[in-house]
Amino acid sequence: MEEKTVKKPRVKKADKQAEEINELKDKLLRLQAEFENYKKRSKTELEEMAKYGAQGLIVPLLGVIDNLERALALKPEDGSNDKHFNGVEMIHKQFVEILKANGLEKIEAEGMKFDPSYHQGVMNEAVDDEELVNKVIAEFQKGYMLNKKVIRPTMVKIGIKE
Repeated sequence: MEEKTVKKPRVKKADKQAEEINELKDKLLRLQAEFENYKKRSKTELEEMAKYGAQGLIVPLLGVIDNLERALALKPEDGSNDKHFNGVEMIHKQFVEILKANGLEKIEAEGMKFDPSYHQGVMNEAVDDEELVNKVIAEFQKGYMLNKKVIRPTMVKIGIKE
């Protein structure tokens, strides 16, 4: 008995080259797309760094603002023109203006509806007035945002139903 060998069809050289060209085009398109994505990602990262890069410096300075405000709370009661007090007041004002110019803003809290995105509830107190329920009734530490991003929530007392 005679064995028949199945002949494979010969792939033409031109077909093989066309296939290689298509594969190379596909690789090129993928590489171009990856590069475009890389450029977009790099641009976004640079924008984020420019917007929030100062956060590492600003967050520790919030404690300095707190201390300046504590010093300002000790205003002389006799109404005298204390040069040291006036100096601290000027430093505080300049300090806050510089930080505001760099995107820092205070989070409003007292009297506002409690929002855990902006407020950190550390206490609550039963209130008679229905309008004060679930609202901030006292602020213990100011909160701040840097370019609309919360970098320190406000520590607050919240009114609750009796």
